[in-house]
Amino acid sequence: MNYSLQLKDELIAYAPRKACCKKSYMRGLFINAARTKSNSIVLSLTALSARHECARVYREIYRAEALIDSRKMLFSSSRLYRELTESMPSFDCPRCKMHFLRGAFVSAGSMTDPDKSYHLEFKVFDEEGQSLLNSLFQEHGWRGSERSHRDGVGIYFKKSATIEEILSALGANTALFALMNAKIERGIRNEENRATNCVAKNIGKSIEASTKVIDAILRIREAARFEAMPQELCETAQLREKNPDASLSDLAKLHNPPLTKSGLNHRLQKIVQFSQNMT
Repeated sequence: MNYSLQLKDELIAYAPRKACCKKSYMRGLFINAARTKSNSIVLSLTALSARHECARVYREIYRAEALIDSRKMLFSSSRLYRELTESMPSFDCPRCKMHFLRGAFVSAGSMTDPDKSYHLEFKVFDEEGQSLLNSLFQEHGWRGSERSHRDGVGIYFKKSATIEEILSALGANTALFALMNAKIERGIRNEENRATNCVAKNIGKSIEASTKVIDAILRIREAARFEAMPQELCETAQLREKNPDASLSDLAKLHNPPLTKSGLNHRLQKIVQFSQNMT
């Protein structure tokens, strides 16, 4: 099961018990409800768990059964029709708004697996639902972005910190911990990649520098000027020729007495400079 469906199942498992919160939760579930000419309500839901939850809540509140045909659901209740078409949701207790958002996510929400990216989205079909969601988000300081879909608008969040706040407020603790663990693992992977890239870059620089010195020594020998260099440069040049793959640290230790890395580097630069100044 993907992350988004697991999140919906977690929200469904903790459906509200208080009457006013149940009503708010139901209004969230029906955020994308459409009307029919016969005064019925139609919902089209992709997730099987969301269809089952809508049918359960409808049965509990209205004492009626929904007709389900594949992804489409038909609710033939004049009372439900009036409530959805004649009034905005009323939030009677501090938790009602959050239960509305829980229902809206079950019905119209989705979230990408945080191992891949951070993206939480609510897809709504009309301006009324869009305005209501944005109003609730803004109350909590959650500023979402919007994008057009073929049959509606998506309000989405991509900042992991904001998504964490939303999941925490919704009470989706399992999904929240999964997101936090994914962030930690991603941070570790990024740090490892940076370290690997840094090592690779340093190795590349070392190889380039070693090749430059060896080429300089070869030019000096071809010009029969090797013995014209100072004795300490000849010693360093010979050691570099014999140990072309040695690091600066290892090459410095091969000298008698051993050199410091900065002392060795100074000599190597002198060798390159000598080759460039030959006439």
